[in-house]
Amino acid sequence: MSIKEYISNKFQSFGIQVSEADLLDISFSANVILDDDISFDNLENVIVAFVQYVPFLMSRPSSVSESGFSMSWDKDALLSFYNAMCKRYGLKNELDANSPKIRFL
Repeated sequence: MSIKEYISNKFQSFGIQVSEADLLDISFSANVILDDDISFDNLENVIVAFVQYVPFLMSRPSSVSESGFSMSWDKDALLSFYNAMCKRYGLKNELDANSPKIRFL
């Protein structure tokens, strides 16, 4: 399975279709080539880049409907996955609402 297929399938499991631009952003962040095969050697880099891309997706609408066609994705499931992966890989949780905030007056 290629890295491109792996990333696309991971997002599809949450009901999310990613664009070629999204895939390129993730591959650049992981320092991998999309057409390469996913392997034990590059898996962690790909997963970390995937997780770091989640905050960008959270700003997208979770459902779209037009002319009788509708599409939606599970924002809560993706957020739960994101939280777990941030903990697992020691990543800063950019979406943590309980984190301390600094306010400049």
